[in-house]
Amino acid sequence: MKFLTRMAAGDIALWCAFWLVGMPLAVIWDVAGTCTVVGCGIQEPWLGAVLLALFTVTTLAIPLASVAIWRSATKYPRRSWWHTLLAVGAKLCATLSAALAIVGLLVLLYIAAIFIYAAFDRG
Repeated sequence: MKFLTRMAAGDIALWCAFWLVGMPLAVIWDVAGTCTVVGCGIQEPWLGAVLLALFTVTTLAIPLASVAIWRSATKYPRRSWWHTLLAVGAKLCATLSAALAIVGLLVLLYIAAIFIYAAFDRG
């Protein structure tokens, strides 16, 4: 819990927030989303459910991690021009990732609405 509090405040190193938290979340989000769209788990319903659940959890976690990366980049020491470039690049990646995750969340809500509507329409 202490790590999450420090991360939310931006008190952990930028490399740690970006490479150890943000990138694994982004890779899991990409793989789970791609497999869900392409239909990797179509033969096994439990696999499809696991992929969709994984996509949902990472979709909710990425905006939070993006805020932590943004705050860590803001506190990143900028002694030379390339330090500034790294901080700005991390902020751009965090912004893009959060925007895509929010779009993914809207897609999940749309899919849920379709299933809920279909369930009430049958009865």
